[in-house]
Amino acid sequence: MTALILQVTPFVEMVAPQLQAVYMRFLHAFDAFAEAGMRNAVPEWQLRRAQRELDRHRRLMRAKNKLSVKTVRTGR
Repeated sequence: MTALILQVTPFVEMVAPQLQAVYMRFLHAFDAFAEAGMRNAVPEWQLRRAQRELDRHRRLMRAKNKLSVKTVRTGR
């Protein structure tokens, strides 16, 4: 058994980097595929509509902050 392992060890050392390179290429391809799917998940018109709504709500919140606040005077 030990002699067989010693005979196979150089082959494994030679093949391991190649397998790792193939694995890394697979991971990069999978990431690119997932990224492309996410990029096209929502149509452009819905993104623009959502951005307009966000801008509108931000303006409304800022308008509320700009209102003058009446101070309550104490009896002093």
